[in-house]
Amino acid sequence: MGTFRQALSDSDIEWIHKQKVYFVSTAPLNKGGHVNASPKGYDTLRVLNGNRIVFLDGRGSGCETISHLRENGRITVMLCAFEGSPRIMRLFGTGTVYEPGTSEFDSLFSEHYASEWGSAEKLKLVRTIIDIKVHLVGQSCGFAVPLMNFESERKTLVNSYKSETEEVIAKKCNRDNSFSIDGIPSFIKGTSGTKTKAKIKHGLVSATGTLLPWVGGAALGAAIALAAVRSVFK
Repeated sequence: MGTFRQALSDSDIEWIHKQKVYFVSTAPLNKGGHVNASPKGYDTLRVLNGNRIVFLDGRGSGCETISHLRENGRITVMLCAFEGSPRIMRLFGTGTVYEPGTSEFDSLFSEHYASEWGSAEKLKLVRTIIDIKVHLVGQSCGFAVPLMNFESERKTLVNSYKSETEEVIAKKCNRDNSFSIDGIPSFIKGTSGTKTKAKIKHGLVSATGTLLPWVGGAALGAAIALAAVRSVFK
């Protein structure tokens, strides 16, 4: 049976620090939007106290977590034991995004990440720090989670950025990290997505969602989709 508590205990924190992977889930406010779940590796998760955790957010091919947090702040972090006694833990909270150059980022990075992530090579990978206020801790059995042995961290991400210039990294960020797949802006510094792009992206997703209830009525579904597409390009 699952249990819930208002904060992490010392034993919870000790267990969290032993885990090699965790998962982050966010969602947009729009009920037709896409729920996102992201696996996280490396030694990037820090527990500051029983109700506050932070994680170092690396560069990637999307910006769902950042976009969702800047829209509504909701986030859940899940960890599960792949070794030892079974356990699943979910940390429910609200998150804030801090980018490099902000006082909050600089303070958190200096205190918790500089020794491991401060080299020029690794700094290229760093996109933001996500600061989470945890308001509920859930724990369940994890009996169905398989046992797996940890081999090593992948070096692929680090190696892929070794030879990249700041200009190339900025272009990739603008291309891949301006909007969520539902068209929600990330507001990441340096991205230059326009409202028009967001409207088109969100409009096409909305049109697809509109079709789902009308699978049995092709003609009506097509008419609704056409109207939705037309509204995007007004």
